[in-house]
Amino acid sequence: MSSGKTVALSKYAQHKYGIAAQSLVDFEVGVNCGCALLAIAGADGQLAEAEFQWYIDEQEMVAVDSEAFQEYIEILRKFDWKNANLEELLSQIKFNFPLNFRNSLLYQAIKMSRADGFYHEKEKAAVAKAAEILGVDSNVVVSLESVAEMEDTADRLRIALFETKA
Repeated sequence: MSSGKTVALSKYAQHKYGIAAQSLVDFEVGVNCGCALLAIAGADGQLAEAEFQWYIDEQEMVAVDSEAFQEYIEILRKFDWKNANLEELLSQIKFNFPLNFRNSLLYQAIKMSRADGFYHEKEKAAVAKAAEILGVDSNVVVSLESVAEMEDTADRLRIALFETKA
């Protein structure tokens, strides 16, 4: 059951994910998504600071800062990801606006899991398990993993091109 609380999405959400700016996400849906992502990225036995920070940074760009958003971040900081039930979390996610949240969630899980510089086999298996629970074909997962790898490579190339020789 929904509390009626929502978090508004930013122009960045429109640019990055194709979601209309100022769309609203149900608070509980956001919490379940975030908790599922923490469980996936922690599947290798640790939730690296770089992984958690990637998600916080992404959420700070995707969401409009508000009291509900700050509460959301605080819940994630306290969440027991080690004992999370991924199937339970994913089964509670019900989006009601135009976005393929399944692919989006898996994309974020992959990006978050790679944020520490290593996409561990257990994280990859957790992404595959989440895809199975969500009914996403394994070919889509491979494509999402490829997109994440291409983006990381493009980011490194762009940064290298901007470096100055002192």
